[in-house]
Amino acid sequence: MGCFYCDEHHEGREAIMIEVGKMKAGTLYLFKDQAHKGRCALALNSHKKELFECDEQERNQYCADLAAASQAVKKLWGCTKINLGSFGDTNPHLHFHIVPKYEGGFEFGGSFAIGNPEPVLLKDEEYAEMIAALKQELGL
Repeated sequence: MGCFYCDEHHEGREAIMIEVGKMKAGTLYLFKDQAHKGRCALALNSHKKELFECDEQERNQYCADLAAASQAVKKLWGCTKINLGSFGDTNPHLHFHIVPKYEGGFEFGGSFAIGNPEPVLLKDEEYAEMIAALKQELGL
């Protein structure tokens, strides 16, 4: 079994997220579960497990990608706060979850769960609209 993010087609990844596009050092994905409207993940383009494994240029570009993607989510969907999380215990490829939180909304005021027992799934056209908006905002 290969890497969740490095494999061109990984069934597990494709089951839960859709690729938005490649940035300078990372690839942005939109989660299919949109209980947190705009939830994404940003995976490093090279296979590393930890942020400190990146050289200065790659780390700076990746962090700039993370900031730009977070800002785009905030601008597009107007969340109250962006939660960022990098875990990778069982998926050892550097990636950050970008989780918009909305005051009074799902999981606001606490940490976010990786999996949601009641996912909010959208129509294909709705995902396409969100991806197009992210691409436009990020210049992808």
